[in-house]
Amino acid sequence: MSTSSATLGRVRWTARELRKLPAHERDRILETAATAAEGEYRANRDLTSFEAFGKDDLHGDSADSETW
Repeated sequence: MSTSSATLGRVRWTARELRKLPAHERDRILETAATAAEGEYRANRDLTSFEAFGKDDLHGDSADSETW
């Protein structure tokens, strides 16, 4: 897989493949993907018009809420 075709969005990288690349190539690919996604996030309100953690989403009285 070539970086130039990935930069143009024609390659679908797996996380494993990305981890094998040199950092500068990986960063360039991820930056290109983030730039491409930015317009969609700004234009599509369905992607951002939700509450990440509502009052009923976090449970502080869980059996696994042990503090360290």
